[in-house]
Amino acid sequence: MTEDDGSSGESLYLRGDYEEAVAAWERSEKGTEGFEHHYWKGVALRKLGRNEEAVCALEKALSLNPESADAWRNHAVALNQLDRGADALKSCQKALAIDPDNPRTWIVRGFALHILGRFEEAVESYARAIELNPLGPDGRRAWNNRGAALDNLHRHEEAIESYEEAIMIDPFDIYPWNNKGVSLSALGRQEAAVVCFRKAIEIDPEYAVAWKNLAVAYRSLHRDQEAEEAARIARDLGLS
Repeated sequence: MTEDDGSSGESLYLRGDYEEAVAAWERSEKGTEGFEHHYWKGVALRKLGRNEEAVCALEKALSLNPESADAWRNHAVALNQLDRGADALKSCQKALAIDPDNPRTWIVRGFALHILGRFEEAVESYARAIELNPLGPDGRRAWNNRGAALDNLHRHEEAIESYEEAIMIDPFDIYPWNNKGVSLSALGRQEAAVVCFRKAIEIDPEYAVAWKNLAVAYRSLHRDQEAEEAARIARDLGLS
């Protein structure tokens, strides 16, 4: 990104104002824009959840520079959000042919395989990401997603180990706490599951999924009044 007076799409993007950044880019379009224009517009659209538009912008970027591993990866992320796992997998393969040691691309590939129900391969993809970067945000995401793939394979004990690795990296991440609770519930360890769901809720009291899972665990323990209260809160937060 180049320097400017603060009103361009680039500056707005860097401030996290993605709606205004996209609007600025669209106002400036003359039909002769280069790779960076379409690439950053695509990334901004993806962050806004406008994934169909993101795919189009990133495809324009890739038509100008098909050797950009980052563009292929972001293209795959948007496709995953559209449940187009097969197409996302192809984009990941393009990215990895250019940059085979990028852990984020291996995570995105794992998610595409997850969408396709190819959970064994997803576990392997997340394991490769962990091998490349076992710590930080990428490591945390890879450990958590590996656990989810293992849960789908009914390998719950291994899944719990993965979630615990994610929690060690970031103990304030609600997702591995909730997911660990789900694994424990699947193993019939409801009291331990309750602890995990309550930890997720302590971090984010508006995390409706954890409230719903807590209600299920309480019902399994015949703690019906607590189950009804947890279910009510989940409903109030928009989860039926």
